[in-house]
Amino acid sequence: MPTIDRMIGARLPAFVLIACAALTLGSVGAWAQDWPNRPVKVIVPYGPGGITDVIARLFGDRLTKAYGQPFVIENRGGAGGAIGTEYAVRSPNDGYTIYFAGGAPMTILPQMQKLSFDPTRDLTPVGMVTVNGMAFTVHPDLPVRSLREFTEYVRARPGQINYSVGGIGTLSHLAPTLLSAREGLSMVAVPYQSMPPTIAALLAGTVQMFFGNISDVIEPVRIGKARLLAMSTAERSPQFPDIPTVAETVPGFTMTGWHAYFAPAGTPRPIIEHLSKTLAVVSRDPAIVKTLGSLGIDAVDATGDELAQTIQADIPLFRAALDAAGLLRTQTAR
Repeated sequence: MPTIDRMIGARLPAFVLIACAALTLGSVGAWAQDWPNRPVKVIVPYGPGGITDVIARLFGDRLTKAYGQPFVIENRGGAGGAIGTEYAVRSPNDGYTIYFAGGAPMTILPQMQKLSFDPTRDLTPVGMVTVNGMAFTVHPDLPVRSLREFTEYVRARPGQINYSVGGIGTLSHLAPTLLSAREGLSMVAVPYQSMPPTIAALLAGTVQMFFGNISDVIEPVRIGKARLLAMSTAERSPQFPDIPTVAETVPGFTMTGWHAYFAPAGTPRPIIEHLSKTLAVVSRDPAIVKTLGSLGIDAVDATGDELAQTIQADIPLFRAALDAAGLLRTQTAR
């Protein structure tokens, strides 16, 4: 996977961004210059209000301004993202339906359940726009100040420490499961149906640990209601430079979330390239960088090829996590 430093949008002056946008939008080819000439539908495979929906709307507003046509968010949640993903796969490949999601529908879902489609085959990567680490957080009453202290504390109390899970097979389930398997820890997963009660359980002390997207817990961390011990990125996060990585304690342990755009397979290449370059410009916008940073998320400008490489690197990582969780299918649909 390309490094975060490589992909994070540079903080460029506004006049440079405008110049880049002008060059970008006028250099891909005459065929794409007529696109879009009507509204573009953006499929989000989750319900409204979640972090994926929030980021989709943030970028959708900028794309609407860039192209002068509405980029309309359409939420199609259900079945862990499978319903919306299949809808996108089956949509016309004319450039007027695109797909925005995190990595789970690409790297986790196909390894958990039989699908009637193959997302890595049936969707074309356009570009990745965000990367975020998993935040290893504990209730502030827990007498640990580092990940190493936490693992030692758990080993002395097998089966006594609970952690909250925002859905079976989600990152908040797989990250602690994989860490437990690698470190030989015995903890109890407490599943919830959505993220708000998952975080509420941590704040109330019903569970002692949460290991999931930083965006879900950043505000409690900021006000001292949760203690951030480590981040799961390969390098220390620019948002939390004083917080160590999990890999500094558990060598080789890296797990990140990301959000990206895709298009139905067969979408004309000029449209893919045009949109990819526009997304890169938007990702470098200082206002976008600032807004995402407030959520603990890094803006990136990874190309479609870099996105495809990231997916291939993530698949074996999540295969190991799903295997540890007892959720791995023996054979995925092809």
